[in-house]
Amino acid sequence: MRTILVPTDYSDVANNALQYAVELAKFSRAKLVLMHAYQVPVPTGEVPVMMISPQELEKENLKRIENLEKKFAEKTKGEIKIESLVRSGFAVEEIIDVIKEKKADLVVMGVTGAGKVSEALIGSHTFSLMKQTQIPVLVVPKDARFNEVKKIVLAYNYNEAVSKTAIDKIKGFARLFSAKILVLDVEKPVAVPMYENMEAGESLERSLKGVEHVLFFSSSEDIADGINTFADDHKCDWVAMIPHKHNLLDKLFHRSNTKKMAFHTHIPLLSIHD
Repeated sequence: MRTILVPTDYSDVANNALQYAVELAKFSRAKLVLMHAYQVPVPTGEVPVMMISPQELEKENLKRIENLEKKFAEKTKGEIKIESLVRSGFAVEEIIDVIKEKKADLVVMGVTGAGKVSEALIGSHTFSLMKQTQIPVLVVPKDARFNEVKKIVLAYNYNEAVSKTAIDKIKGFARLFSAKILVLDVEKPVAVPMYENMEAGESLERSLKGVEHVLFFSSSEDIADGINTFADDHKCDWVAMIPHKHNLLDKLFHRSNTKKMAFHTHIPLLSIHD
């Protein structure tokens, strides 16, 4: 991992995600790219209003993010390389452009919510980016603090094949931390652990060769509850998922108000495109 992109809106949640990314960059010796996307306000109505010019708006945004860059450069004492930039436009579109421009390997973003995560709480920008970008997105809860990752639970559906590329990305993070991958079948509880699709199971085993891993089956009828309980019981540091294959994001974040995803506020969520 060479480059970590950290979009920010300067909120406390975003600042916590940035601090997490700084520690991750130090651990992995990656470069950190800070970015802020803003939109130029458009006047509405018949009454004229005084508005800041696009040039002044850009100048203000540049100054703010450069100050943030300077602050963390001083805190890290040159231990990692940090650069910053601003873009005018829609956040997700600009983030995707910067990913390509800077050849980012990972995006780190914050998430709000007091233990309850829904699409609204996770943030429309974060949710949209998780579904669109081709690189991993690490969603950092507001109370998360960086610790060396020892266990990664991979929420998975054994009955559906996942590309070797996606599994290799998971393995890359496991190797970075020398972490164990705990593969959890979240789709269908079974009384006796066994593969219903032997071909997919054997493919998974082959793909995970070379990293320490263990296979588990969820005993919960509810996907969110199953992941949360498992992560707690096994003291996992990250939850990882490959949402584009079996729509886990939709199942987790498009729920009724009484059944919102209850992700713990201290466990980061890693989304990897398939």
